[in-house]
Amino acid sequence: MIRRLLVLTALAAMPLAPAFGQAPAAGLSATDLSGTWAGWVSHNGDSTAFAVALLPDDSGRVLIHAWIPAIHLLDIPVARAIPEIEGHAMRVGAFRFVYDSSAGTLAGTVPSSLVPVYAVPFTLRRTNRVSVPERRPLEAREGKPVWISHVGTALWAGPTFADGMVYVGGEDGRLHALDATSGKTRWVFKAGGAIRTRPTVAGDAVFFQADDGFLYRLSTVDGKQRWRVRVTEAPIERLPFDNPKSRYDRFGSDATLAGGRLYLGTHDGKVLALDTANGDRIWEFATSGAVLSAPRVGHGVVYAGSFDDRVYALADSTGALLWQYDTGAPVVSTPALDEGRLVIGSRSYDLLGLDAQSGARIWTRYIWFSWVESSATVRDGVAYVGSSDAAAVYAVETSTGKPVWETDVYGWSWGQPAVTDRRVYVGTSGTAGYPVAHRGAVLALDRATGEPVWQYVLATGEATGAYGFPGSTAVGAGMVFAS
Repeated sequence: MIRRLLVLTALAAMPLAPAFGQAPAAGLSATDLSGTWAGWVSHNGDSTAFAVALLPDDSGRVLIHAWIPAIHLLDIPVARAIPEIEGHAMRVGAFRFVYDSSAGTLAGTVPSSLVPVYAVPFTLRRTNRVSVPERRPLEAREGKPVWISHVGTALWAGPTFADGMVYVGGEDGRLHALDATSGKTRWVFKAGGAIRTRPTVAGDAVFFQADDGFLYRLSTVDGKQRWRVRVTEAPIERLPFDNPKSRYDRFGSDATLAGGRLYLGTHDGKVLALDTANGDRIWEFATSGAVLSAPRVGHGVVYAGSFDDRVYALADSTGALLWQYDTGAPVVSTPALDEGRLVIGSRSYDLLGLDAQSGARIWTRYIWFSWVESSATVRDGVAYVGSSDAAAVYAVETSTGKPVWETDVYGWSWGQPAVTDRRVYVGTSGTAGYPVAHRGAVLALDRATGEPVWQYVLATGEATGAYGFPGSTAVGAGMVFAS
């Protein structure tokens, strides 16, 4: 996700400078470079279209508009500053352009505010207009809800289906247990803070973490509390998206149940192993950043991502560190495990395949200009995963990272897809005032091809703030559930 964009009044027309010859004897000026420049940015053997317009104004500043078709940003202001010129180079804010008079090109590196971790070069040539491929319409039949339950608060993380029931937590701290067939409420439990995690159900127990800093165990029968234990030293504070200090920490860690233990990530940077019977702490491992997603457990190892940019492998019996892998940017998704490989996304724009035993990188799939925050779901050697600004869902081979298909879903697909034999179900969301108009929707995609089968689109009207279906979907009893 692009953290902030400078939103300015667009000019009515772009000035077209004379064709380039040699730079004037007095040296290069901002006027000499004014106009529109288009070309490519390249990384790891892959390229995508990129264009800028350099627009000097009467105040002596240069306004930069950008076109980034990979994330559907077109003619968007991204910088405005007094240019600094040295020889054939010009710096405008975080952008630095080098003019080659003989080739007629502008070259540079995309600023880190747009591309973290990597130095991604671009080479641009003057053009009179930017040609952008027409975005394919998302055409699918209309899905109709079996039931809708209005609970009066935002439901961020998504629901859990188990034994004919649906469990979902809300921003008001209430956990709802609903009949999966009718949507009727069976019981409601009030926690001491917002619930940004999906409940974990095992037998007659439901576990969830709340922003009051506690992990709860309730009875699935009547919602009565069996125990609660503090897992963070202080209640969790989440800053809204429009706050410059926001970490976009929309979700918290679900609890993972394995081998009679609960494994959990915490906002204060720990991975915990707890006794399911009473919540007693068996071991803890401290990372250097928040652990915002559920750990994955397999073959005696606990795998977890952290806001400190790393993926960790820990011994499930003791919490001892086995290996760590630095992605270069925060990791806020749960690793998927398949045939000795981990599939994990990062805010470095990478979807990674790692060796589960050593942590060595097997493959990388770069998602242009988009954080990968969705937790992948693996089925039959294929990983299905959503994205942020790319507004797409991807299917890739877990062995090689090679693409199987990619589908534009017209919104942020942050949650974990629910996958069946024939379908992939995802929710999408957006926020008001964002430069790209996103949709809040639930979609069913054909698992083999990625083609949309049906869609249920939320009527947002004059939306303010966040809207749509930001969390994970769940399937059961012949239905898909989304909040």
